[in-house]
Amino acid sequence: MRELGTILSVTPTGNLTARASGPDFAPEGTPVRDSRGLVRGRIVRVFGPVARPYLSVRPRRVPTPAEGLSVIGGTLVRE
Repeated sequence: MRELGTILSVTPTGNLTARASGPDFAPEGTPVRDSRGLVRGRIVRVFGPVARPYLSVRPRRVPTPAEGLSVIGGTLVRE
């Protein structure tokens, strides 16, 4: 598994915003997992600086406020 980045926030629509670890990032449509191996969702948008872009991830289901707080600071990975 390759580390993609760190989750920074949960948007009001329920998407996760992550910061890529470096200039190598997964393309849009790539399924992502958390560090425990649970599927979190798919990358729907890559934006920001080329050196370390931001990734917008649409989760499989919208997280509750408690779940949203628990995922912030977590790592996203892909196989």
